[in-house]
Amino acid sequence: MVRTLRPTTVTDSAPSTVTVQRDLPFREADGETLALDLYDDPAATGPKPVAVLVRGGAFCWGDKGEFARHAIDLAAEGFLVVEPQYRLAPESTFPAALVDVKAAIEWVRAEGDEYGADTDRIVAVGHSAGANLAALAALTADEPGFEPEAYPGRSSALSAVVGYAGVYDFRSLDAATGEGERFHRQYLGGGPDEEPAAYDLASPVAQVGPDVPPTLLLHGDADETVPPSQSELFADALSPVADVTHETMSAAHGFPFHGTHYDDVFERTVAFLRRVGLAAAGAASGPGGEPGESGGPSDIGVDHPTGAHGPDDPRDGPGY
Repeated sequence: MVRTLRPTTVTDSAPSTVTVQRDLPFREADGETLALDLYDDPAATGPKPVAVLVRGGAFCWGDKGEFARHAIDLAAEGFLVVEPQYRLAPESTFPAALVDVKAAIEWVRAEGDEYGADTDRIVAVGHSAGANLAALAALTADEPGFEPEAYPGRSSALSAVVGYAGVYDFRSLDAATGEGERFHRQYLGGGPDEEPAAYDLASPVAQVGPDVPPTLLLHGDADETVPPSQSELFADALSPVADVTHETMSAAHGFPFHGTHYDDVFERTVAFLRRVGLAAAGAASGPGGEPGESGGPSDIGVDHPTGAHGPDDPRDGPGY
């Protein structure tokens, strides 16, 4: 299904009509068909850089659609944007979600020509648990143990990573969270003493190597869900080997989705992508905002599946 979305704030220099194709299947896993949504501005000239948006949800709940407003605005900036599903814990444990995100990246390389994608310019943008998956996808690019079988010969490498309020060190997260908030234990199969290898392999701070793409880390200094120290630790690990920008905001965990902070987050993100050569040439200068009558994301018009944000909306409550 293709829907047309029109941002309400549109400059004369960048008129935009964004379309979304929903529920495009990209992977079969454990008897489940995973799908993605694809956002595009047909008026933008290609080849278009690609943004893969990975939502949070403590690895245990949620569905694609949470990043829909960002997707609309990035598409209006000239990106081809995909937001994929991934398998959830406790039914699917590490590395299932990581492999699914990599499958979405490889789908872009396998199918992206049809949509005008520049498959040499792919950025992953993630929030919370999604930031973990985006970062880890970059750090484990093309490693056989973490690659899907669906797209042989296709690379899962990324050109840049953007992480909002991310989880980057599971050992320190485990120590900092209370017993009732350790959702990551469902994803990793237990505590750090029970599953030490999973805690290391799933933690981006433990996987930093020489080939790291440019990375932007944003974190709220009032985040009580994922400690701001998570981004500090990751930035410290990256700084000797990578182009890393680490910034804090006066905000809580769900800042990328709140009207108070949305424009600031979007502008910092696009400025970073321009600096590292990923933003589209001649892109619009600012977020578009809400769609018109044809609908858009839940905060701005598209319905999410029931319970997609978890029992307390993990963007600002328990979970990540």
